[in-house]
Amino acid sequence: MIQVTQFWPHQQKFFEAGPSPCLLMAGVGSGKTLIGLYKILYLLDLYPGSRAVVVRQRFSQLKKTTVATLRQLLPHGHIGRRNDNEGVIRLKNGSELLFLHLDKPDSLDNLKSLELSFAMVDQAEDITAEAFDILCERVGRWSGAQKRGGWPKNWEYKTEVGECIPPPYVLLTAYSPGYDHWITARFWEHGSERERYRKQGYLAITGSTRDNKALTRQYIAGRLAMGREYVERYVDAVVWGANEGRIFDLSTQSIIDPTEELLSKIKRTMRVHRVMDHGDASPTGVLWYATDSDGNLFYYREYMQPNLLISQHRDNVFQLSKADSFGADPPAYYSNYSDPSIFSKSRGRGVNQPPQWSVADEWREGHIVDRRTAVEWRPANNDEAMTINRVKEYLREDPTHRNPITGEMGAPRAYFLRRTAEYPNGCHEVLTDIRAAKRVVVGIAADGSKQYGDERDDTVRDHLLDCVRYSIGMRPALGPRQQLSTIKDGEILLSDYNKIADSMELVRQRERRIQGVGKGYGY
Repeated sequence: MIQVTQFWPHQQKFFEAGPSPCLLMAGVGSGKTLIGLYKILYLLDLYPGSRAVVVRQRFSQLKKTTVATLRQLLPHGHIGRRNDNEGVIRLKNGSELLFLHLDKPDSLDNLKSLELSFAMVDQAEDITAEAFDILCERVGRWSGAQKRGGWPKNWEYKTEVGECIPPPYVLLTAYSPGYDHWITARFWEHGSERERYRKQGYLAITGSTRDNKALTRQYIAGRLAMGREYVERYVDAVVWGANEGRIFDLSTQSIIDPTEELLSKIKRTMRVHRVMDHGDASPTGVLWYATDSDGNLFYYREYMQPNLLISQHRDNVFQLSKADSFGADPPAYYSNYSDPSIFSKSRGRGVNQPPQWSVADEWREGHIVDRRTAVEWRPANNDEAMTINRVKEYLREDPTHRNPITGEMGAPRAYFLRRTAEYPNGCHEVLTDIRAAKRVVVGIAADGSKQYGDERDDTVRDHLLDCVRYSIGMRPALGPRQQLSTIKDGEILLSDYNKIADSMELVRQRERRIQGVGKGYGY
């Protein structure tokens, strides 16, 4: 193997990172593929008889870029056998390096058949989460490898029968994948699934094109001339998606943990609501949200499924709604809003008459579908400009508003209880929709940056975002004020002390706001 005499800082961190899934998100020309392949070859050399795979989505990219880089690193004298048709290189120490692309119909089946020691995904933003999860399941299944110098006495990595195996290294390289990507959800510090995958050891390392001192000044200058968004994503790799053109700013304060205490408070003290965006072939989405007495919204459950009958959606929503009740059936929700288009008569057309039946009718009929699952939806306001502005108002950090969880000032009014392993129906897809929403590109400026119009890009998925628009656009009703306990003169109940203190503070806080900013929406 050719000796690499100098690592750039991000390359060294990536090379030295442990065996948990590790992502190198770096700019163009930063040496992502080179250092990934170098590490794979090093592991194959360190563990004779081991097996690794290099995966890329498209065959053309695998051949022209990834394999071409490998040839710079692997001298012919180290190769025992090579079969380009099968995508296999067998090294003289008995290790094997496989190459696999995923642009064939049977690609995932081929992936499922592998037994591997190590894996690398080049340009991982191009593959699906399903493909990556399958790959991770296949790593650590190859036995028969040895270790140079022998296995240490207390070696950590063993099969169920006690056979020592190499550490299960899984490497990923990628450009900035986008806020709606599964890589972002798992690896980004603020990703919606970050906490779950952090516990599994998922690590992200970032690097800039500018770190590569082997690049020419002219090459870097050309990349810097591409505009700010390009530089941030594809040169310096400092953002995980496109910020230019984004419609909403989602504060980290808005994403909260689904604690038992908060869920109980929602269920017992707040008004609960549902909102739906219907789709026939496209997904049908439903959000559950609650309102407290201080004007905060808590989106605490989501549902999104495509290609189901309305009766199936009804039953699924019914089953999920049971969790909000103290009995066997769902509670009476304070409001049930939906996309107003479901009230259009589009079904039941006769030969001599127009359609007589709507989607809303199918949600409330009880002849062939369990009547208990019926929902009487009400039409929501679908004014695009108004609802988008209202969502922005609820998401912004208002210096006069107190965070209902931490008590600190400068808080938004909309909160999302995130999905976790213990709370699988928490918010995830809706956060993806909010982060991905952007305005349509109408041109390119002289400096290479994109110019955006006023319209929302309708090619971006928005089913649960529309649910947020409908719920906030209908001016959500405040939750009930918490009633104070009646205490006799000279007595105090310790169990009520915190409740009284909190309630009085809310009263004082509300009075201060009214005095400071006047009477507005929500007071």
